[in-house]
Amino acid sequence: MKTLIKVLTIIIILTTNAYSEDNHKDHDHDNHDKDGFYGHLDVAIFADSMTKVANDGKYNEIYSHTHAEIGNRFSENFSINSNIKLEGGPDGNSHAHGGALTPDGDDHGINDHMLIFEELTLNYDTKKFSGYLGKFNPAVGLDYHNFPGMYGYQAIEEYGIKERVGLGGIIKKNAGSFGTHELNITSFAADTSGLSDSIFFERGHNSKQDSGVSNTENLSSYSASLSGSYPFSFKDNSFSKELIYRIGYADQAAGVSDATDNTRYSASLIYKNKISKDLSSKFIFERMQIDNLAGEDAHDRSHTTGGLGLEYQKWNFGTTYTYTDNDADEADESFNGSIFQSSVGYYLGSGVGLDFGYKSQDKDNKTTERIGVGIKFSSEF
Repeated sequence: MKTLIKVLTIIIILTTNAYSEDNHKDHDHDNHDKDGFYGHLDVAIFADSMTKVANDGKYNEIYSHTHAEIGNRFSENFSINSNIKLEGGPDGNSHAHGGALTPDGDDHGINDHMLIFEELTLNYDTKKFSGYLGKFNPAVGLDYHNFPGMYGYQAIEEYGIKERVGLGGIIKKNAGSFGTHELNITSFAADTSGLSDSIFFERGHNSKQDSGVSNTENLSSYSASLSGSYPFSFKDNSFSKELIYRIGYADQAAGVSDATDNTRYSASLIYKNKISKDLSSKFIFERMQIDNLAGEDAHDRSHTTGGLGLEYQKWNFGTTYTYTDNDADEADESFNGSIFQSSVGYYLGSGVGLDFGYKSQDKDNKTTERIGVGIKFSSEF
């Protein structure tokens, strides 16, 4: 417990001293073109109170969503990059590989947290091509940090593909006035190395015998996505607009105890509008279809999310709604669900942002509601 507090303190001190003014910008960090040592640090600490819990007493939670992206460019084209996370989450976080703790009516604190190496890659970058090798998160849908609102990342992160080992390549195309576009292709397997465990809260070392899709110890799983950005503006409006898209697909091979492969495909859009000097907006949409969930023959699931983000001077507002559709033979797996979350925040200065939020979740035919406050820090170095 004392060690974890020291780690959080160090992170907060580093962030406060190295804060970037782009505190509320999207999370697409790419410093591979910077020489030498570089990084990005984000700290978010939440304090939630459960106002409605099915079958359990009300309880409180304190948790963090913190990561440090650290890299070093050691030649013209080569760099080493990592993403280290110190994280807990609602209801104790997803501590086990592919699983989550069930709400039990008990308070959760930062002693439930784990420190993990989520990504560690060797990268080769040019203007037209990038390649990478190591541990990474295959890109199918949007990065979950792009979703507005204090709790916006949570629903998206839950169904993302994370912590895979393999290789990938990105073909880049600058089409001038028609925007920039990238084709990202990967081949991977679930991580079964020593980096699959965690520090503080030990989630356990993943092994092939644990099964799970893509847990094959060979590169039989793959993903492909096409993404791009198209900036534009009207003649009578000097403020910028931008349309961002991603279309993705992944096939994750069946593990030793799975019935079949797991496949998914997605379509995502972001529309950004700089309305005035002080006001900007962001509309976001994503549809993620997952067939043969967790390698089961008779369970398909889809997630459809829409969201709105607004920024006015130092104020920000964000909200999302996610509808989850389950098509399963088993009655206890066929419940549909939804998540609504909304928050308002204010940048206090000196690297500190403060958010107040509300979240309602209907999952597995159980409804929970929470209100909370979030303190956020951000920096680049």
